[in-house]
Amino acid sequence: MKVRGLIQRGMILWGVSFSLAMPMKGMASENDITILKTLIKEFSDGRISSSHSHLLAKVIYHESQKHKIDPLLVLAVIHEESSFRTRAVSPVGARGLMQIMPATGREIASTLQLRSYRHQDLFDPVRNVRMGIYYLKYLKKKFQNNKLLFLTAYNLGPNRLAALRKEVPDSQLRFRYARRVLTVYEAFKESYQGWRQLLARAR
Repeated sequence: MKVRGLIQRGMILWGVSFSLAMPMKGMASENDITILKTLIKEFSDGRISSSHSHLLAKVIYHESQKHKIDPLLVLAVIHEESSFRTRAVSPVGARGLMQIMPATGREIASTLQLRSYRHQDLFDPVRNVRMGIYYLKYLKKKFQNNKLLFLTAYNLGPNRLAALRKEVPDSQLRFRYARRVLTVYEAFKESYQGWRQLLARAR
């Protein structure tokens, strides 16, 4: 789905532009999970079932809270990487929702002490998301919270990005992947704020 279509869908649904600030702290976790579930169902175009979307929303919420990553940014990465296809495989072999390479998955599984890891586990949405969020946290810290850099590192790999930055100054890098993710991220925030508004009115 085109990014422009995502944004237009959000605007049509809510009919008004809301602030894009996302105050996740201090909110009831159940409300957050309910909204995340709704966003997963909305933007996955039926690729994630209702029961799985609730489980996935819970995992994304709790893992994001633990690793201090905005869950809506996680959704944006998933959308860009796999369009919510749990069995997605890239031309270079990245797998699952967050398109994790098997070798990277093995390293993360070892760090997280996930027992009996197999490459096939990357098709497990819960395990894939846990690994992907941890990896985002690692890259976010490595690149000092610079979204353009740590998202690009997620796509290229930190070593490839480091080599590229030695050849080309940051000012000349286009960061196409990172900018696509951030555009979708804004669309998710727009829809999120719409649901928050509706929940607030329902109280």
